[in-house]
Amino acid sequence: MSVALFYNPCCPDCVRQARTTARLDWLGRVELRTDDSPLGPVVVGEIVVVDKSRRRVFSGVYATRKVCLQVPLFFAWGLALYLPPLRRLAGRNKPGCNGDACEI
Repeated sequence: MSVALFYNPCCPDCVRQARTTARLDWLGRVELRTDDSPLGPVVVGEIVVVDKSRRRVFSGVYATRKVCLQVPLFFAWGLALYLPPLRRLAGRNKPGCNGDACEI
């Protein structure tokens, strides 16, 4: 099972986190992509994940959870994101990541 992770290459935080994910993904389950996602262009500070085997598209905290479940060192965090309180906490917008006003 593998996923395609779409992110905006103009967001420094997204690029940093994508590189970290690639380094820690020694099983090669996450394909990093910077082209348009199936939902269209990816907004700065957001990600879109496509589950290749099930052909499902995820965004927001659900996309984060899907990626975490693929990377061994993030797996526990992916399981924790099934809990509604942690999912709400993780789903909050980060300061500085709101479209064109990214301050990172």
